Parts: sequence; C-alpha cells; structure tokens
Amino acid sequence: MDWKKRRTLPSAEVRRVAIVGGTHGNETNGVHLAKFFMRNSGLVTRPSFQTEVFISNEAAVAQNTRYVEEDLNRCYLLADLTDEKKASESKERKRATEVDAKLGPKKSPEPRCDLVIDLHNTTAATDVALLMAPDDDFAHELGYHLQSLDDGVRIVNWNTQDDWSLCPSVGRSGMTFEVGPCPWGCIVPELFERSKKLVLALLDYVEKHNARIAAGSSAFESVTIPVYRSIGISIDYPRCEDGELDGMVHPELQGKDFGELKEGSQLFMTFAGADKRFYRDEHKVPNDKGAIFTLFINEAAYYEKKVALMLFDKGEKTFKKIKG
Repeated sequence: MDWKKRRTLPSAEVRRVAIVGGTHGNETNGVHLAKFFMRNSGLVTRPSFQTEVFISNEAAVAQNTRYVEEDLNRCYLLADLTDEKKASESKERKRATEVDAKLGPKKSPEPRCDLVIDLHNTTAATDVALLMAPDDDFAHELGYHLQSLDDGVRIVNWNTQDDWSLCPSVGRSGMTFEVGPCPWGCIVPELFERSKKLVLALLDYVEKHNARIAAGSSAFESVTIPVYRSIGISIDYPRCEDGELDGMVHPELQGKDFGELKEGSQLFMTFAGADKRFYRDEHKVPNDKGAIFTLFINEAAYYEKKVALMLFDKGEKTFKKIKG
C-alpha cells in the first residue's frame, strides 16, 4: 500500500468526515461529545461535505470500561483487518472490521472517509494533543489552524512505521483528538467545552478549504510548525523480581507531559522512597536524538501495558496549504 498517495491532499476537496467517540468506552469526555453531536447533527453539518458521527465500541461504553476483550484501538493494522481468522478472535476485532467497512476499507486506495477525528481523553496531563501520521499533511494543516485558536494545542506524530493499529489510520487522513487530564468515567467541563469548540472550528476550516478549491484557488504557501515525534521508546515502572510494582512516577515528573526529560532528571520514586533517575544510555535513547520530551505520564490505561511514560523528540513539519 502506498500510504502517501492515499492521503487527503491539500489541493483535494473533502467529501466525508467521520467523528468517532467511544473507541475506549470509559473515556467519557469523548463519548459524550460524540453523543452530543449525534443528537445535534445540525452543529456538525456543513454544505460542502458529509459528516457522520458514531460510537465505535458501544459494548465498552455500556460497561464503562476501556474495552470488553481487547483494546479496539490496537485492532486496525491492515494485516489484521484482512485476516479472516484474526478478525474474529474477539468482540473488538469483529467491531474493527465493521468500523473499517464504514470508514475505509483500509485496504482500498480510495477509502470512504477523507478525514477521521477520533475523540479520546487521557488521565495524563496532555491538555489538547492532536496525534497524527507524520506524512499526513492535511491533518497537520488542521492542527496548525487549531493551534491558532487555542495555545494549549500541541501536534504529535505517531512513530514512523508504515502502518498503525489506530482508528484514524483507516481513513485517508485523520487524528486522535486526545485531551487530559480526565478521570475514567468522568466529564471534565473545561476540556469538554474546549474540545467541542475545536472540533466545530475544524469543520468550519474544512468548509473554507472546500470553498477555496471550488473557487479555483491555486496559490499555495509553505508552512512550518513544531511537532513532537515519537521515538518508539516507552519506560516501565520499577518492578520487583516477581513483576509487581515497586515504585511510582516521581512527584517532580507527575503532570509534566511535554516537559523536557534531561539527563539525571527524576523519573520514579520507589515505594521505599528511593529515587530513580533518567539516563539516556540506560533507556537506549539513540545518540542522534536531541532533547527528549515526555508524554502520557502515569496514564491509567497503560499500567497493564507496562508503560509509565513515552519518549518523544521535537522537530519541525513543513507542508503546503492553499493561501487564505
């Protein structure tokens, strides 16, 4: 699959947008924002494109749990979606094939949806993080616009692998709309309202994008923005020999998502009170990486994945957009 050719191009009209909630059933800000849009469809309707809103893991929403049998947001690899045996292994695998048919399919160079917005929230202090594929220029353009409206918005690139197991990767372009900190099963009013405002502003921008194309606009400008880039490294908590937790995120690190992690920075505190510090060699950070930053610190869902935090570097993304 040539993923780059499959993308929504800056010069292409957007025909269909999907807003997805409930990929994780206990991420309640995203669930209820999607349900609000479903009840008030006029808010997300625009003249030049279709918008559809749905809940992707209704069974998990009903149980107020992240998933029922398996994390749905790890079920969207192309190889898994096209493997009939794999696709029937769990409730979430079966649901992933249904969502794939609705948004894609992923195997098609002409997927049904041009843009997928997947609404999430996290217990980590991310504020508003827009996670997207590194080669998705149109998603970066949208993120650039939302940054101009809210200085708490940061753009984050998934790692550089060819395919991803995440819901937005099924469409042409898309992003994981991640806000936090939000406790599981709760709505945080300020983040809910900001999310609603930003999603509606995103749809307005897509409408203007289509209007420029319809008017025959052909002048482009180059834009460069800062992005956080996954380096594919996560760090687990301190553990005992039997695998049980032996420590927690250090108080100096807690809540410091997107902060720089310097050599010797406090990382963990053991339950006995000993400090554990960050050293690049110990955590196999490549020598060619510059400053290192933290994300998803102490995310509740990642305890089972043995991830206390993820590491990112920071760079720039340049893309072209229609002027105006």
